[in-house]
Amino acid sequence: MQDNKNVLVLASTFPVSDEDKVPSYVKDQIISLKKQYPHLNFKVISPSNKNTETNQNKFFTHYKYKYFFKRFEKFETLGILPTLRKNYLYFFIIPFFIFAQMLYTKKFIKNNHIDIIYAHWITPQALTALLIKKLYTIPFVFTSHSQDANVLVKVPLIGTLLLNSIVKNSSKFTCVSQSTENNLKKHIKSKNWNDHKSLIYPMGIRDYLFDEINEEKPSHFINKENIVFSFIGRFTEIKGVENSIIELSKLIKEFNNITFLINGAGELKNKYLSLIKKLGVEKNILISENFLNINNLKFIYKNSNFIIIPSIKLRSGDTEGLPVVLLEALYFGKITISSSDSNSGEIITNEKNGFIYDSKIEDSFKLLIQRILKNDFPIREIEKQAEIEGKNYISNNVSKIYYQHLFAKIT
Repeated sequence: MQDNKNVLVLASTFPVSDEDKVPSYVKDQIISLKKQYPHLNFKVISPSNKNTETNQNKFFTHYKYKYFFKRFEKFETLGILPTLRKNYLYFFIIPFFIFAQMLYTKKFIKNNHIDIIYAHWITPQALTALLIKKLYTIPFVFTSHSQDANVLVKVPLIGTLLLNSIVKNSSKFTCVSQSTENNLKKHIKSKNWNDHKSLIYPMGIRDYLFDEINEEKPSHFINKENIVFSFIGRFTEIKGVENSIIELSKLIKEFNNITFLINGAGELKNKYLSLIKKLGVEKNILISENFLNINNLKFIYKNSNFIIIPSIKLRSGDTEGLPVVLLEALYFGKITISSSDSNSGEIITNEKNGFIYDSKIEDSFKLLIQRILKNDFPIREIEKQAEIEGKNYISNNVSKIYYQHLFAKIT
């Protein structure tokens, strides 16, 4: 029997309830790890603009802190990079965020025994973990989810130095895609980089949840006689939903049996609604927040014909890490139609287990959809290959890989 080990998880976003609109992949990973490795005791620290009460369950204990005036606390809802893209004035709040997290974590460490810190995102969580290691010699590991290193390197004079120190002093780290590791590595001096520390692997999926529940049809769902294309994710610029609305609206005039179901939440919802109305496609393009309900989400996955992942590269150069929706779609044997900027190409082989279109080529998305609707591809065989690929990312498999890389040494 293994001795219990206390793992402190630092995150900038973490749902406070099942109804919370905050992405849940950090929470899902913890639950999966705890199920397989019960000797790991997870304690989570994250900011909250809702409440600061401690939540405890059989998988983890969640502690929350405040860092600014409530109306300006947006990082934990949208994430740091999406918040900054929305309004660069939030750069002025980052020092308060970093200071509050460091102060709260330092106080927590003094009152609790911790064996290792697991930081999700580099800024500021891995930065906080670095400070704690220097003060208390507690080892830390981290996961980089996208272009989160870019926030730190923008800090004048010391940003790149701090990033190098984080990588050098970490025990291990993971990146969710090759693109994410490339972005991190380009800022790191060769003497500070150790290939044995790094693991490139996505976070995995919530198959344990999907398998335990019954699907429930959303109240307004769709005409199943139509061919259903679905988007699932946050309504932020990097997701590229606006482009999909415009392109699919053109195809709707040619193929009137198309439904595009946009499932998500975020600050761009009203912009999407206005665009749909302007294009006159309200009957064929629908917006839903039912993805927040896991039972509804299961129905949406199972009853969609294709899952669209239209991520874009922003003017700043930022791209996504690797969308979890890609892995969940594969789990359900669904064909994904992904942009080349989504990094889906690290998993998807075009026309074998999904489709990749070149977002730099005009009408590439439209022409691909046209060919799909004209039955130019062996859809059933592609679905079969998608399901086979999806089995690689079930929670048990991914948790074993993460455990061996990040935590096996401490146990």
